[in-house]
Amino acid sequence: MLIRWLPILILALFRFWDLGARPIHHDEAVNGWFVDGIFSRGFYSYDPQNYHGPFFFYVLTLFETLFGRSVEVMRVTTVLAGTAVTLSPWLFRKWIGNTAAWIAAIVFAVSPAMVFFSRYAIHEMFFMLAIILFFYNWIRVREEGFHLRTILVFGLTFGLLACIKENFVLYGGSIILAELVLWAMDRKLPVRLDRKFWTGLASAFAVGFGIIVLCYTAFFQDDEGLRKFFQAFEFWSDTGSKGNGHQKPWDYWIGLMAHYEWGSLLGLIVLPFYAIRGRNWIRLLAWSTAFHFLVYSGVAYKTPWCMLSFTWGLVLLTGVALSDWIESRKASAAGWGVLAVVAVHAGVASWDVSWKNPDQDGHPYIYGQTYRDLVDQNDAMWREIDSKPGYKDSVRVQVVSAFTWPLPYLFGGIRMSAFHGRDNAPATLDADWVWIDKNFEADLASRLVGSYSRTEARSRQWASPMLIFKKKQGP
Repeated sequence: MLIRWLPILILALFRFWDLGARPIHHDEAVNGWFVDGIFSRGFYSYDPQNYHGPFFFYVLTLFETLFGRSVEVMRVTTVLAGTAVTLSPWLFRKWIGNTAAWIAAIVFAVSPAMVFFSRYAIHEMFFMLAIILFFYNWIRVREEGFHLRTILVFGLTFGLLACIKENFVLYGGSIILAELVLWAMDRKLPVRLDRKFWTGLASAFAVGFGIIVLCYTAFFQDDEGLRKFFQAFEFWSDTGSKGNGHQKPWDYWIGLMAHYEWGSLLGLIVLPFYAIRGRNWIRLLAWSTAFHFLVYSGVAYKTPWCMLSFTWGLVLLTGVALSDWIESRKASAAGWGVLAVVAVHAGVASWDVSWKNPDQDGHPYIYGQTYRDLVDQNDAMWREIDSKPGYKDSVRVQVVSAFTWPLPYLFGGIRMSAFHGRDNAPATLDADWVWIDKNFEADLASRLVGSYSRTEARSRQWASPMLIFKKKQGP
């Protein structure tokens, strides 16, 4: 059985290969900038308008402390989390069987979304892993009740969820709704609601809330952290309802799955069947996944990585369905055939988006992406700076742009770098390097003081090209 899992582990670890193939994304640069702040300040000062909890920033800080500052180091953390997600069906083999767990792991291993976002230093892969662990421990509580171990582990996973992303409340609500539906269907509660249960539940949430307090207050270094934790829900609900430029139609997720995630789409197709006729905990999985999917479909704000929050449940349902077909003699060949088609389709799509052309236009996963042109220009600038001893301490860089990221992170080692918008651009542009939006050239070129060479580079999706002016040295 362990040999059967070896190809899955190899596929998961293959994600480490060429982690720098894709240019750093806007969101990765913002996360790296927050980590720089932790190194300078000593803790993360939580911002409720960032829509992300502190946990991931401390993970990045640990890895940068051990291995240095780079986008590849940041991405190692999410590759590890993605590998854990890929192997997570093994946790559920007691309930779904080894074959179903293995099939779900295969789908995770080759899924374009799993591969792409595992190589992406943002919060979602850790959030996906935390949801899976929370659901696993919910099942354990249903079966075993509350005792010391389940109290601690359930509390830890609840606290972890809350410390990664504030929209953990959506999944919590989905679980509660699913339990209410099962109660209405069975007329029987999954656990005995006695004093021991309520005491255990309160103790578990106390453990989780203790973790929330520690994390959001930066271990009591940020007095406002806990207040801002609750304030974040106001900001988040406003953004979710309005979309803030990321609004998509209700069927956005279905379109993504139909194009790229056939393993998840199959789970969505079989979900109604298992919601009605599945075994008890599989019905819980089906109903909670259905509610989570519907909530995310109803929220105006949609970015491609958000679907990781609910597709894991669909993948497990796919594993159960294909396993049931395979174990049926009449449909065994069909089950293996469907798995082969899903795996080949996903593998080709994963190669294309993660390695072959990771900054291509038009692919929905490549969303607001920085182009390689910009990173190449940044690397050329740094090569010249590093070639001159002591130059980094005196070099000056000015940036005038409507979209400055990822430059603040890329310029993190330059002490004298300044960033401006069009309206507050300095009267004189006289730095060693001046970076400006091409759209601003007509207004700002006359402000250059001295003689400069001019280079143009594509910057990022939805933004104008960037002009890089390098001051010419005198004779």
